Amino acid sequence: MGRTVDCFFWDSSLRFDQELSFTSEDIGGGITLRKPVFTREALEKIIDRIKKSRQEYLRTHDIPAVLDVIDKVNVLWTDSSYHGRKIARDVLPTVTGFSIEMIESWGFDYFFDIIKKDNLPLAGKLVPNNFREFSTCGDGLVKAYGKPHITHSNYEPVVIGHICAGNILGLAAFEMVMDKLVDAATWVKVPSEEPVFGALYAKSIEEIDPLLAHTIAVLPFSSDDKMVQDYLFSQSDLVRATGGEHARKNLTQLAEKHHVPLAGHWHKFSFITIARECLATAQAAREIAELASLDVSAWDQQGCFSPQEIYIETGGGVSPKEFAGLLAEEMERTTQALPKGTNSGKIQVLDGYYQYFTKETMGEPVKIFPSKTNQWLVIYDESNPNCETSPLFRVIRIKPIADIMGLPAQVKSLGSFLQTVGVAIPKQRLIAFADAMGQIGVTNIRTISSMTLQKAWEPWDGRFPLQELFEHDATHWVSIDTRDIDAEIKSALQRKRSIVDESLALKGK
Repeated sequence: MGRTVDCFFWDSSLRFDQELSFTSEDIGGGITLRKPVFTREALEKIIDRIKKSRQEYLRTHDIPAVLDVIDKVNVLWTDSSYHGRKIARDVLPTVTGFSIEMIESWGFDYFFDIIKKDNLPLAGKLVPNNFREFSTCGDGLVKAYGKPHITHSNYEPVVIGHICAGNILGLAAFEMVMDKLVDAATWVKVPSEEPVFGALYAKSIEEIDPLLAHTIAVLPFSSDDKMVQDYLFSQSDLVRATGGEHARKNLTQLAEKHHVPLAGHWHKFSFITIARECLATAQAAREIAELASLDVSAWDQQGCFSPQEIYIETGGGVSPKEFAGLLAEEMERTTQALPKGTNSGKIQVLDGYYQYFTKETMGEPVKIFPSKTNQWLVIYDESNPNCETSPLFRVIRIKPIADIMGLPAQVKSLGSFLQTVGVAIPKQRLIAFADAMGQIGVTNIRTISSMTLQKAWEPWDGRFPLQELFEHDATHWVSIDTRDIDAEIKSALQRKRSIVDESLALKGK
């Protein structure tokens, strides 16, 4: 028996003069996705409803009350027997192409911790001049670069719109929660690649508090639908968007047309850096390889925060080439625990294999460490020190570097495309490295294995997610996700082994 899943949400008590029609898409696996065909009248009533609900609810309830509701919703989702999670578990592997193991372990088990009440950023605006050196923020450190220059300021936004990319599972839920912290109504365009979770999360809010839920509208529509986009932008105080270069160009034009501030987050390049001290012994190197395998495997490298290359400082007890072999062993183990789904990217893996197999056979200083089943590929490459994009889908290059402090000059040309650097660097060298990276455009320094685990307090592409909703001031913020990287690496290793060992135990491996 098949399942039909609605990819939309708004107050269901709304009635339209012209009845909405719906499209149905069979995506296989007995799953049909249902989406509305919007009319101007329907959009007007939906937006009017979220505005009215904002006035009735958000303007009369304080933030702690809202956070209590969100916490109750998150408790629902952390229960594996919750019906919404069951629907997601049944549907998301088919919709997204990610494996159920990835969605359950790396998605549900960790995503909802990010938006727990105790973890949300409620400290208010940070003053850049108080953070001209790395200083405490959350459980990590931040530093402000550049001179503040306010280009947008609105401390009472009524409606905030969100256009979500399809490579970040759970983003729609994060945006809903952030908006409520600034008393704003929300519309969300969910991506065609993953149109399901946003509506499911909004419905779970409705189960706990219908009035809060009715400040939210989840709207699936094509990026080619000019009428819908024009109307929604015209009704918004700000739009936050994630996407690639095509989305950046189109949405920038749309925002300029309607004089709406656009908080854009576009295509980025991220990588891992490992200092020689962290490879002093074979055991230490093995542990770092374990952690690196999780960053490469998480979400099949589809996120902007996923590493595309690994730079390893020479001079450690284990050489960069030897580390590549260790990483290959750990990639196999991690892939058994967190396998790829239907969107395996096998062609991309094979393309990478044949490209570097040819180089290796021609005597170039490269060595490939392939998966027997083409699930991943580790490449050791001395032939090109420059940054290169990965084919993704768990294809990773390892490149040696004489000194990690030489990396900023090497990657500086990427400029605004730089984002996250995963690190295994001792604390006595970390601040200087982070500072040099911040000066060239990097925004997030995260402990190795945590690259895809955004903490709610961290800046996102150099801007704090909450502050960005009401002010743009051109300050470039850089974060380090911990104040004690040694302790963080130990904790990350425990987390990684918990994920992998538990998954393999369930599979009898």
